[in-house]
Amino acid sequence: MMGFTLSNEARETVGEMAIQHNGRIKPFDTFARETLRSITGSDRVGSEDPVATILSILAEPEQWQDRPLISVPFVPLREKIGLGPKTKYVSYNQLVETRRLMRMLPTIVEKQGREEKLSMLEQETMDLFDRFVGFSNLLTQKLNLVPPPSGMGAIWLPILEPAAYPQDQQLVLRDRWTAFIDALRAGDSKMIDESSRTLVSTLKSANPSATPVPWRLHLEVLYNRLSPFKIAQIFYLLAAVGLLIGYGSCRGSPRGWAPPPGVDPPTAGHHRVTRSQWSLQMLGMGALWIGFIIHAAGIAVRVILGGRPPVSNFYETMLWLPFVAVAISLVLERIYRAGFMGLASSMLAVIVLALADVLPLEPHISPVVAVLRSNLWLTVHVLTVVASYGALSLATGLAHIYGWVYLVRGDKNPALDSLGTFLYRGIQVGVVLLASGVMLGAVWANASWGRYWGWDPKETWALITLLWFLAVLHGRFAGWLKDVAVAVATIVGFFLLLMTYYGVSFYLVGLHSYAGGHAKPLPPLLIVYLIAELAFMALVILSAVRRKQPAS
Repeated sequence: MMGFTLSNEARETVGEMAIQHNGRIKPFDTFARETLRSITGSDRVGSEDPVATILSILAEPEQWQDRPLISVPFVPLREKIGLGPKTKYVSYNQLVETRRLMRMLPTIVEKQGREEKLSMLEQETMDLFDRFVGFSNLLTQKLNLVPPPSGMGAIWLPILEPAAYPQDQQLVLRDRWTAFIDALRAGDSKMIDESSRTLVSTLKSANPSATPVPWRLHLEVLYNRLSPFKIAQIFYLLAAVGLLIGYGSCRGSPRGWAPPPGVDPPTAGHHRVTRSQWSLQMLGMGALWIGFIIHAAGIAVRVILGGRPPVSNFYETMLWLPFVAVAISLVLERIYRAGFMGLASSMLAVIVLALADVLPLEPHISPVVAVLRSNLWLTVHVLTVVASYGALSLATGLAHIYGWVYLVRGDKNPALDSLGTFLYRGIQVGVVLLASGVMLGAVWANASWGRYWGWDPKETWALITLLWFLAVLHGRFAGWLKDVAVAVATIVGFFLLLMTYYGVSFYLVGLHSYAGGHAKPLPPLLIVYLIAELAFMALVILSAVRRKQPAS
């Protein structure tokens, strides 16, 4: 598709070129990935490098206008604009020629002016229009590449219209850009390398103080290319497999690290395992630690680049939630030395990080909305609440392991005693964090909105979730709920947690709408999960009922 080949030198030079986009100054590599993801739903087209793809659209727009690239994920909208129900993409020219999208906009804009709530179809229509505009900006080379002159504000200028500069400097900037585009069109690698260096140098010299320091740009490009959370996901998967096989083949109660035959156990009560089982357990825990360190490094980089805690949108909370779950499991492993905690947290981390990639979320490092600009409250309240989700999700993972052992190995298996204790501890940690988060949220609400409590959907469902898990704890402490009942009740509580975390953010209107976004169709994956979860709980309950019936 491209009429040129981008050398590694040119890719590095252009990739670290600063650009202002969506309220943030970022490297061109990030801009390319975000723009492609916004337009197409993926951060690359085929196997092409994102920077090369964007440069091709800029230099050769006529080759891209007829190519179906603009994503239309909502089936009813596809029909409205003349696409088949299975046609997921539309071309720029098709939208221009049919004008169906344009004819739908005036009514929606009028509703927005009256501050009326948009339907799902109307919101999806506006999203499609945003993608259309984003693609149009590429075709017309509307890029804010020029830093503003000193004392002229913080808004960067379009490369083709740097009007705040003197005429002679404007001419130089445009000439450098035109020379670079001409080199791309000519397909001359040497000209591309030279013109890219000249362009970036000219842009930096326009106002060096407004351009980010090189190491920040380089760090962000490195972060984009390494994808630390995908690497962490691989190690978490290795940990889950190692711990599952290492402990799944043990018939006793793995209340701690079990050494190979011939080595005395560190504490009493450990069962003997084979050398291969012990090796798999060690491999699993080692992979869990490596995944956790990489996970932590990825979050730390996002904090450095964004200048804030990484919980300002739904995608970032899906990074933080499993991180907290793994951290808690590692702490509890040091106390109880039981691989069940590591198994539950590694499986949780794999699932959540995979969902973060699959779900239609925005992974970009974006500026926070106004209500989240208090770093103190953002750090204390939001981090605490999402941490509680991580702890309760970990407890839910343990509940599933408990239920599986109960079904497969019976209610007399000694592992159930340990699992019951670990499940109880996980709920305790989650309840303490959630209660703290709710109370701190009330203080924040008073500072931000002038009231401590307003029965906002997020507040209400957080309270419902908290009360449920408090009831589970008290029921277990008082002896009203036995361990198998606690496991089932924990899974039920996870449904409430999903509503608090996911459902409220996307399907209910409230003051916490910044946490997620507008309503989306219920994902088929979620429906399948709910059905499978209900079936699993039914099996556990039926098994428990049968085992309590006296033998005839």
